[in-house]
Amino acid sequence: MIFIILGWFGTITYLVNHGYISFSKDKSNLIYYGGNFLAALSLVISSIVSQSYQAVVINGFWAIISILVLANINLKRLPINVMFFNIILGIFAIGVAYQGIMLNKLDTQLLGWSSAFVFSASYLLFTIGKMPIINYLIFNAYAAFVILPQVWIDQNWPVFALEICWGTISLYGAFRKINEVHLID
Repeated sequence: MIFIILGWFGTITYLVNHGYISFSKDKSNLIYYGGNFLAALSLVISSIVSQSYQAVVINGFWAIISILVLANINLKRLPINVMFFNIILGIFAIGVAYQGIMLNKLDTQLLGWSSAFVFSASYLLFTIGKMPIINYLIFNAYAAFVILPQVWIDQNWPVFALEICWGTISLYGAFRKINEVHLID
């Protein structure tokens, strides 16, 4: 019972925090990364219990990045860039397409791992200033929706609910941010 409550606490904390970043013009690192750390830690614990390993990896990575930012560790020197991100995402896309076309099946594990990669890498790229918020929100929508079949199979209900809301907030936030962009910017 405690792990279910912990999972729902993490879900609600993440959603409030994601709404904060999606809808506010300014953000406080303490609020954003502090909230992400608490949510991530809660969901790591509850996802270990439900053996939902993609969710463990995603939230574990988010917890690490959040704590590093809160500790004022400079992550901007990390050798990761958008081209690396796009290459890895392309490899996942080829794998999913191959399995869909050649094997006539949908591999929920592969989609789940592509979600884990996109959530983690886009969070890092956004955090170090190498991905604009619009792209970050669009990639978050993708990651949220493609992991749904796997967390359904894992019966990880807090994460399932989180991803539906997260993807929806991400899409809404992206459309809102697109409307805020001006040619001068």
